[in-house]
Amino acid sequence: MIQNTLDTSPPRLIALDWGTSSQRAWLLGDGGRILDVRRPDFGLLGTTGDDPESRTRAYEAAFDEACGDWIAAAPDLPAIACGMVGSAQGWREAGYLTTPTDLAIGAGDLTAVPHPRGVLHLVPGMRVAPAADGSVPGDVMRGEETQIIGALGLLPPTDGPLTIVLPGTHSKWARVEDHKIVSFATAMSGELYGLVMAHGILGRTATTGVRDDAAFGRGLTTGTSVPSRGLPAELFGARALVLDGLLDPASLPDYVSGVIIADEVRHLLPHYAAGHRILLCGNADLCRRYAAGLRVHGMAADIVAEEAAAQGLWRVAIDAGLLDPDASTIPEKETL
Repeated sequence: MIQNTLDTSPPRLIALDWGTSSQRAWLLGDGGRILDVRRPDFGLLGTTGDDPESRTRAYEAAFDEACGDWIAAAPDLPAIACGMVGSAQGWREAGYLTTPTDLAIGAGDLTAVPHPRGVLHLVPGMRVAPAADGSVPGDVMRGEETQIIGALGLLPPTDGPLTIVLPGTHSKWARVEDHKIVSFATAMSGELYGLVMAHGILGRTATTGVRDDAAFGRGLTTGTSVPSRGLPAELFGARALVLDGLLDPASLPDYVSGVIIADEVRHLLPHYAAGHRILLCGNADLCRRYAAGLRVHGMAADIVAEEAAAQGLWRVAIDAGLLDPDASTIPEKETL
């Protein structure tokens, strides 16, 4: 548990970002300020079986474990959640909004889930509808739409299009115009890295060691080279470098990270960020790696806090009428 002992405002909202493998729960006070945060190790994968009743009980127990004492102290406190908890395999399916779509999510867009202690409101995901001729592939996101809302709320107003990149297991590249998500794309870069390093030959080649930023930069250069041999070939090339004594086995994970991120950036940058202002939102260390990948292409990016989801949930709760907008103030906007 992390408590903000400097903020004495009363609690206003329980907010959760509940994903596939993890959960973050915030107790928010006036203006969406974080009073308390918890990170239980329970995501969608923590539920067992396909039986809806047993899955419901598992989610109720996990929610009570994370937030039960907050609810006991303030039974009328509204609660809202985003992420995979609203998927078909989650607590209750919350549906999708189809792009292009406004980022003001209203009461009619939320899915109410009754539970023994009250009601949890689920934020819908967003989808890109595939084109009938196959020219535009479909795509989906859950949770990232709320991070985007929070990130935009933390920034001074901006004119013109904006590209928001959310690095992670399934990285998102979203184009935002006039406070609307126009389109987005997903890259499974984080998951690919995890699979390659945990279950492939590269994982057996690597050894543990300290972080090697030089090896990461070297991987970026390899992954950005023109003409490219393609990601599968460049990944296997990492093993050859180790066998030839040209790369320390302890540096292999950082090198592979650079190759994968470089490949993602080189393919998605022309489609989603050409000439746009770029904003990176998420884990600070991972955002810095993506910023380095963008600099290879001469692109600069701003970075906003990993806790943007909490501010996004606060904004959605206000727009949906779960909170009185006059009862508290919005946090001061960051200066970039």
